[in-house]
Amino acid sequence: MKKKFDIVVVGAGINGQVMSLAAAHHGFSVALIDQKKIIEGTLRKFDGRAYAIAFSSVQMLKNLGLWDKVSKKAQPVLNIKVSHGTLEKGPYSSSITFKNADIEASPMAHMVEDRYLRQCLNSEITKNNLVDVLEQKEVSQIIDYNYKKQLMLNESSKIQTSLVVASDGIKSPITKAMNIKKMGWKYKQSGLVCAVQHEYCSNNTAFQYFLPEGPLAILPLQNNIASIVWTENIQNASTIAKMSNEEYLGALHKRFGDFLGQIKLTGQRFSFPLNLSIAEKYVTNNFAVIGDAAHGYHPIAGQGLNAGLRDIAALVDVITSARDRGEDFSSLNVLNQYQKWRRFDNQTLGFATDNFNKMFSSYNPLLSSIRNLGMKIFDKSDHAKRVFMNQAAGLNGDLPTLMR
Repeated sequence: MKKKFDIVVVGAGINGQVMSLAAAHHGFSVALIDQKKIIEGTLRKFDGRAYAIAFSSVQMLKNLGLWDKVSKKAQPVLNIKVSHGTLEKGPYSSSITFKNADIEASPMAHMVEDRYLRQCLNSEITKNNLVDVLEQKEVSQIIDYNYKKQLMLNESSKIQTSLVVASDGIKSPITKAMNIKKMGWKYKQSGLVCAVQHEYCSNNTAFQYFLPEGPLAILPLQNNIASIVWTENIQNASTIAKMSNEEYLGALHKRFGDFLGQIKLTGQRFSFPLNLSIAEKYVTNNFAVIGDAAHGYHPIAGQGLNAGLRDIAALVDVITSARDRGEDFSSLNVLNQYQKWRRFDNQTLGFATDNFNKMFSSYNPLLSSIRNLGMKIFDKSDHAKRVFMNQAAGLNGDLPTLMR
């Protein structure tokens, strides 16, 4: 086994694999470490889990030579319809429709199933000569060693690297080991995820329906299938998660309605707690944090993966530029540029989604009236809608090179 690498990425989820490929694309040698076998994530049958890949993230995957494979399984999102209401009264009169034709970035997003994205990444990882995959390995200790990091693995082997990148999920044991604290809180809500086959064509439209218990997202996949991301208060979610498929579908139908005709469950059902989590810092000497290890959001915005990909593109920009200038790319001065670039944006997104969720997840009649009026005004403003759509497409702010 090779002992020295430019970069060690800990955590071989989607962000970890993209980080490895992006670094290798710029000539860095990489070790990718995970406790599991990477291929395990590619063997799943259809389970409904999917991501909204923003326009800028698609550009990144194109620049890494990945999009041609992924695109065959991607469903473009051409419209977004947002409405709100209650279970008792149904949707209110106000709604907002975002049309892809209104912006130059087209489509603004694509829906891609988790399993297909992982299959593509795994295929590229296994044939990349600059990436060594260390499967079923666990990092037991990280120590400073001659201005680098030395990682002790669970079977007593050692590897050395200039830079450790933590991509090991929202709980991130590696980030904890580096004494990086997180701020945030638990929501009094849980997420429910499933997929449904529907009778009528969705016309590539994503639907977001805000209810006092939490938002319901209906996201178009191929073959008249929709991925459902459904938020409920903890008590309701616990009750619904225990239901039979027939009861579950009945509960969903009360919220979903029949605008897409008959619906039936397909694939598995999942539930998970919802948290807001922001790392207090993203870097230390020879160490950086990306993706869910750095930030976890409410799913209301659907931007978790896109934010992680933007972290990667920014980090690779910073370290590549430093290396090409002859600097130590893993020094704290260099890595602080990455933190300055990404942490404020991620924190702003986290608090924005938090406040948005609070505003819509309420039975307060005054808030309801304000929301109703606000949505009517917003829907009439082409400029406001373009700003929102550019944000959803990932085109606002300083774009890293890989996303251009």
